[in-house]
Amino acid sequence: MKAKFEDFLSENPNCSKFYNNFDAKAIFDLLSKDENIIKMINASEEKLPALAACVELVESYVTSRNPSTIDLSDKFTRTAIGRMAKTILKPFGYEVRARSAQENLSNKVNSKYFKSASRYEKTGSSTMKIKAVVEQI
Repeated sequence: MKAKFEDFLSENPNCSKFYNNFDAKAIFDLLSKDENIIKMINASEEKLPALAACVELVESYVTSRNPSTIDLSDKFTRTAIGRMAKTILKPFGYEVRARSAQENLSNKVNSKYFKSASRYEKTGSSTMKIKAVVEQI
């Protein structure tokens, strides 16, 4: 089963301030879309930070909200979004890379707020998988 926003909150009790935050939930849902999970996993397989694949989507979402209940200039908020990615990728067997987990994003993506993000590696333990199928129609 894919991770839920409630999983993120229970795994990260220090993020409880986002419990009733509409925009935090919307960002989690955005990152949880199948195509974005695939992008984050592909980035991980390419030895890039997972969020490198979705940072621009997150920033675009927040800047389109007026007003937004999420402040991306706040370091804790950016960290919480990174923790969302961690929760989302966990069922697929991806965990934060042990050595030098945080990597610079500046030369990988065009981001106004996110300067670094975690790299993930497949650990082998998973409850979900991505299945790509090519079929004739």
